[in-house]
Amino acid sequence: MRVGFDARWYNDSGVGTYVSELLKAMAPLQRTFDLVVYEDPKNPLPDLDRQSIERIPIGAGKYSVLGQTELAWRCKREGLDVFHSPFYALPLAAPCPVVVSLHDLIPFLFQIYRWPKQLLIKAGYKTAALRSAHIITGSKHTAADVQRILKVSPEKITCIHYAICNDNFHCNGNATEVEYLKERYGIHPPYALAASARNWRTKNLVTAFRALSLARQEGRNPFQTVVYGPLEGINALGGRQAWSELNLVLTGYLPVRDLAMLLRHAHLFIFPSLYEGFGLQILEAMSCGCPVITSNAGSLAEVAGGGAQTFEPFDVAGMADAIKTSFSNPDESNRWRGRALKRAADFSWNKAAERTISVYHRACGQLSVQKSSLTSTG
Repeated sequence: MRVGFDARWYNDSGVGTYVSELLKAMAPLQRTFDLVVYEDPKNPLPDLDRQSIERIPIGAGKYSVLGQTELAWRCKREGLDVFHSPFYALPLAAPCPVVVSLHDLIPFLFQIYRWPKQLLIKAGYKTAALRSAHIITGSKHTAADVQRILKVSPEKITCIHYAICNDNFHCNGNATEVEYLKERYGIHPPYALAASARNWRTKNLVTAFRALSLARQEGRNPFQTVVYGPLEGINALGGRQAWSELNLVLTGYLPVRDLAMLLRHAHLFIFPSLYEGFGLQILEAMSCGCPVITSNAGSLAEVAGGGAQTFEPFDVAGMADAIKTSFSNPDESNRWRGRALKRAADFSWNKAAERTISVYHRACGQLSVQKSSLTSTG
């Protein structure tokens, strides 16, 4: 079985992490299939140079007609049995079954783009759901959304939980890291950590700020509030000056290495998002042994399991109480650190890779059955 994978989606987003980590995990498992990776020549995947993977550069845009045409042609030229698109834009004229990963259905649930763009994106999702042979989701919650919103039968969907890279996200911190964070960013413990994003409307950063502000007012332990990620979310809330009581430190984008350090030494991570297709942020935090306070919206409760405290997305008082308890009760904080690490151990890219390969075999087998049926009928 020859499998093509559209790795042009590799970037600094959650989808980019999915692409790079899944491919790294699948590469050593090539016993029953050959992997052909299509990548952007200006942004090739790292860490694949020593793997036995055929890598082909595709310069055309991911959404362009030229890119669609070239990928469909490549499927035929390379003799692919299955093609995997890690996002909703897939080669519609591919001569082989196409597996597509749908990470969330945010465009159907929130107005995050101008309406013409939102309509186009929703049409892309619907087309992917219709034309794909099989759909992979990162959570059971997203799988249920795909069934309900896109009217896809459950037999066509497989939930495969994502994971994190343990090379970076682990709990083995040291004093040198604390000193580095202080010198590089002006951060010093104790601090609470929150995340900003470009799609700030769904991240619900305002509830995190309100809960942290209330905890600081009612608690006896002063602490820094560190926010990582792009500044769009902060600016939408009035900027640093609107939340002067929080003693804010804004880091902007962070290298993965620095983000992992930040999580390892944070007193807690608060993430009251309104919807997540998976919730990679809280898994990264739990893997670093960081106590997590999050919402129960979307797939967050599913990923959190018993490893994090979950609240209704706008429960400011409940989250504030959890923050105060965390800072005032070391035993309680340590208990949640242990629970976070225990839950994080349930997620593995190796498991995800094995299950993804089984989906490829299933999609390829379905085509074989259809061909056999047509031959028998003829």
